[in-house]
Amino acid sequence: MTEIVSHRGGAWLWPENSMIAFENTTKLDVEQVEFDVHPSRDGKLVVIHDPTLERTTSGSGRVSDHDWADLSQLVLKGADGGRMLLLDEVIEIFAPTAINLRLELKVDADGTPYPGLPERVVDTLRRTGMTERTVATSFQLGTVIELGRAGLGDNRLWILAPKVMTDIGGIDGVLDLAEARGITRLGIRQDMLTEADLSKGRARGFHIGCWACNDPSVMRRMFELEVAVFTTDRPDLAIAVRNEMRKEGAAA
Repeated sequence: MTEIVSHRGGAWLWPENSMIAFENTTKLDVEQVEFDVHPSRDGKLVVIHDPTLERTTSGSGRVSDHDWADLSQLVLKGADGGRMLLLDEVIEIFAPTAINLRLELKVDADGTPYPGLPERVVDTLRRTGMTERTVATSFQLGTVIELGRAGLGDNRLWILAPKVMTDIGGIDGVLDLAEARGITRLGIRQDMLTEADLSKGRARGFHIGCWACNDPSVMRRMFELEVAVFTTDRPDLAIAVRNEMRKEGAAA
């Protein structure tokens, strides 16, 4: 079954990575929720997409230049006065539900991975008992490798930017490199994946999902291809498309 992931808690429906978005996601028939993590200056794991504060909060500057005591006083735009959340707080929201986590480890504003972030994330997942219910992801191959060294096992996923995928040599190069690094899960932008590519990945034991799936026609294609999972900013539309296809299948 193709799983639906509420991207940033449903970023086209509610303020991304907010309490409102996550609480509303708990009410949806989705399998996973996606969100992003940066470290604060004092080492707290903060749930926010950008490495800087301006776009989504009342603050300014880099997330990593502020202590959590200061970050916690900022207001998320459009979130009714709500603030940013810590990873522990997002876990508290979803731990009692059937929805699993899809946690992206971000990089700093200059594109540099944060030292020690994979280890801190894995330590938090172990402490909260969420290791088996979380897939940790990154666009940085080195970060995905570090997650493995930190003990996350197969629950780590390499997200492929289109240029990276092209530079590596397409699906064949990606599969060869991932296999050599012991990575079994891949996230490919939906317009970069063909049925033939998916078949190659499956034949070699890869778990392949897609991202940037926000149009109903794209969602339908994902379900028809039976990709493992896809992320969407409109989880409500994805659920509607899935329900419609189930009815079509029952009537056939």
